[in-house]
Amino acid sequence: MPLLKNVPDLRTKPMRDIIYEHLRKAIVRGELKADSTFTDGEIAEEFGVSRTPVREAVQKLEADGYIERVPMKGNRVCGISPYELAHSMAIRKALETLAVRYAALRITADELFRLEELLAQADSVFTQYIGDELLERFFPIVKSFNHTVFEACRSTSLSAIIWAQREIFDRYRVMRIILPNRIHKSLSRRKDLYAALRDGDPDRACAVWTDHLNESFTIWRDKSGYGKELEGFTFF
Repeated sequence: MPLLKNVPDLRTKPMRDIIYEHLRKAIVRGELKADSTFTDGEIAEEFGVSRTPVREAVQKLEADGYIERVPMKGNRVCGISPYELAHSMAIRKALETLAVRYAALRITADELFRLEELLAQADSVFTQYIGDELLERFFPIVKSFNHTVFEACRSTSLSAIIWAQREIFDRYRVMRIILPNRIHKSLSRRKDLYAALRDGDPDRACAVWTDHLNESFTIWRDKSGYGKELEGFTFF
């Protein structure tokens, strides 16, 4: 049985980079789960390459904290503790509130129009659907809205770090815990953020997003079952 799905047949960039990106995505998406193991030989066989580019890709995965080498077993996919995940949420808060401040000063008319369109789409799905169907239709709107906002900060490095942090939460399906527990509030917060961005008010944009993330953390902590473990954690 193949270890990975949809192994790409691409030669547009170094094979080590292709293998690294495919393995990274497999880990983030949960295809390779925490504590599962794989060997360099298994990956080399699936990609039809020598072990050299696989070894180079795995070394980068290890350096980036996705896997660890285990003697006699190969490579183990790393998990993350609730405490470290909470710290990642705090890092997200610092980065994203900075990004929305810059976005309030730099967002374009086209981007504001895009946000208006997305909010209108959200209103439409809220009037037509309920339950899981509403959630599934609202989720991509949320992602598109967030993408437009963070890109509007006009800092490639800042938005890249934000997406890297958010990828961690995709891996642990944090949004799938948070969103169903405050789906209407999620929309109203984004409407408030849009208004602050439209008015060019960085302080109000920051305040709205701070409240949003504080509430997200509380829901995740309580609904994920980590309340006791994170009882003493201060979410700055």
